[in-house]
Amino acid sequence: MKTDLLIDAIGEIDDDKIINAKLFTVKTKKKSFKKSIVIAVAVILCITITVPVLAITVNPIYELVYQISPGLAQMLKPVQMSCEDNGIKMEVVSAAVYENEAAIYISLQDLTDQNRIDETTDLFDSYYINRGFDSFASCQIVSFDKETNTATFLINITQANDREIGGNKITFGFREFISKKSKFEGELLELDLSKAVEVKDTFTPEWFRGASGTDLDLDALADTKCLVPVDGGIVSPVDGITVTNMGFIDDKLHIQVYYEDIMNFDNHGYITLYDKNGNKAEYFDVSFFDDERIGSYDEIIYDITPDEITNYTAFGKFVTCSNKTEGFWQVTFPLEDTN
Repeated sequence: MKTDLLIDAIGEIDDDKIINAKLFTVKTKKKSFKKSIVIAVAVILCITITVPVLAITVNPIYELVYQISPGLAQMLKPVQMSCEDNGIKMEVVSAAVYENEAAIYISLQDLTDQNRIDETTDLFDSYYINRGFDSFASCQIVSFDKETNTATFLINITQANDREIGGNKITFGFREFISKKSKFEGELLELDLSKAVEVKDTFTPEWFRGASGTDLDLDALADTKCLVPVDGGIVSPVDGITVTNMGFIDDKLHIQVYYEDIMNFDNHGYITLYDKNGNKAEYFDVSFFDDERIGSYDEIIYDITPDEITNYTAFGKFVTCSNKTEGFWQVTFPLEDTN
């Protein structure tokens, strides 16, 4: 019932208004294509939550969008070209290209009984289009059909410097994907913040692979002091992730987390500290590889002094993965600009 009401309500939208709004925005910031795709994705996500997944062979993405707005659906051109490797079938379901942006819907199906594809499947940034220019991309799963072991994804690709994606054909491919992810989110009961003490044994990594946070000083980043990892760590909230040390350096709380084998399984997460009133502690964090450049350390530095530590509780959010599938999947298909 809710789905019918949703489709009926959105169906009242005038297609001409959608297209006119698209064209009007194009004249200003050239972002209409992206906005339209975001609208489509939002609608599809709402529908796939309440509507049984259709068979991939009838191009469900195109059919769902077409039911809502034929004008919007016309931006997506059916492709339905596929390839197979390592028992996995990849199909380019449909695509849309506008100026320097491309949206590509693909489906992945496990043709074996290994169940390597699930609702957590991630293309792990290994996807690409064969173009001679730098590009930016994002990927998100749209739906998963457990009965057919099939997942559908939307990939958005934007070429840098506003270079148009020209030509008569486009090649899309990827080399690997990960799946069977596990998630943990909640209070870290085993991490006793009151045991944090002043630390004298510190070091500064030769180089950092990343940094972020609400209190990040880029000028001082190169001199950041970090904790020395403790053998065996302090606590492991989930397999593959370990808190390797904790303590105060220069009156700021440091918590160091080690993520195993991030190059293969993309293990990641963060620890947030809240006081008794629910306020989040200010922080910044830096990350650096281990000596083998397989795992990565994340050093989170909170603006909390030893006198304040008893007012805070630690919460964690972590994602780990246990399966990686490699192969070579690539499809070259006709390119049609939707301008």
